[in-house]
Amino acid sequence: MDTSLDDVRCGLCGQAVNARHEQHHEESVVSAGRRVEYVVIGLRGANALYHAADEPSRTGKMGAADLAQVLRVQLSDLPGRHYTCWERPGDYGGVFRSGFELA
Repeated sequence: MDTSLDDVRCGLCGQAVNARHEQHHEESVVSAGRRVEYVVIGLRGANALYHAADEPSRTGKMGAADLAQVLRVQLSDLPGRHYTCWERPGDYGGVFRSGFELA
């Protein structure tokens, strides 16, 4: 099956994928997001509870095993751990997080 790049469509905007298109999406994603530092404040059941380092009132939770895996640490080492991630707003609300790194 021979598929040229002209036949490949972007899942975000539907346009044909090429080098210029990719650059456009990278610039828009970078300008719309920011890196945020978080602190894991504890484990509750299967969840890791965290808050933003600069704004403790911004709290959240996510799967503890998933967070430990992306940070490459043991589950027992999560409480008290500082990490950063890239946040960007979703098109229909919510926040997408990626690029998890130890701080």
